[in-house]
Amino acid sequence: MSRLSALALVLVAAGSAQAAEKTLDRTFTVSPGGTLTVDADGASVNVSGNDGNQVVVHMVVRGSEKDLANVKLEAVQAGNGVTLTMKKQDKGWFSWGSWNSEQSIEVTVPRQYAINVDTSGGSIDLKDTVGSASLHTSGGSVSAKNLSGTIQLRTSGGSIHADKIRGDIDAETSGGSVRLLNIDGKIRGDTSGGGVQVSLAGANRGISATTSGGSIELNLPRATTANVDMSTSGGGVKSELPITSTEWEDSAVEGTLNGGGQRIYAHTSGGSIALRASN
Repeated sequence: MSRLSALALVLVAAGSAQAAEKTLDRTFTVSPGGTLTVDADGASVNVSGNDGNQVVVHMVVRGSEKDLANVKLEAVQAGNGVTLTMKKQDKGWFSWGSWNSEQSIEVTVPRQYAINVDTSGGSIDLKDTVGSASLHTSGGSVSAKNLSGTIQLRTSGGSIHADKIRGDIDAETSGGSVRLLNIDGKIRGDTSGGGVQVSLAGANRGISATTSGGSIELNLPRATTANVDMSTSGGGVKSELPITSTEWEDSAVEGTLNGGGQRIYAHTSGGSIALRASN
């Protein structure tokens, strides 16, 4: 098991409030099937999978020398897992938001690796992994692409975009749009401040799409079987697929698609709902 490490503090311009950069670079040899855990204050996080057997880490923080002296950067391996930490040690004297530069974490992992990311103020991007993934941020967008596994996406202040997911997905934001495209699994998308777009790839295993402030668009294969429950308080409901209805009004539709199946639930308080045929 090999480990290469380097910790650097680079002075950029003396006398400037944005004068220094602190970096941490490490490479861990692991086996597929482990877990990456990231715990960060105010950092954007980018993780991608490949066919290698290493976890390669690059962490960067920029600020004054005084700021950086109180930032903890750590990357440690325990068994087949790797944990990364970027934390303020004295939370009372500065905040990440007062800095002009971004704090970032970039990681590559074996393709078969579970991912757990929690950051208090940055975007998260994950692609090309096989395994469960939990991505949480309090102040940025979340992007997930080409994943296999159970996926949970959470943000309190940004949009969510997922594409080419093979597995169940649960996505929730308090302040942006939700786009869940080419999903082969059970789907949940919820937002308090934007639209929801869903496209299903494969059999319907259950879909829930809800928003308090936008429209909903569901794209389904024509052969999809489902029990449908769609309603809006601020627009109309339209369907390109033939629904055998038990209730059909301008703002609410209940019925079945192709004889019925797993539930498709769509509700918005502030927009229209469209059910479209994807093939």
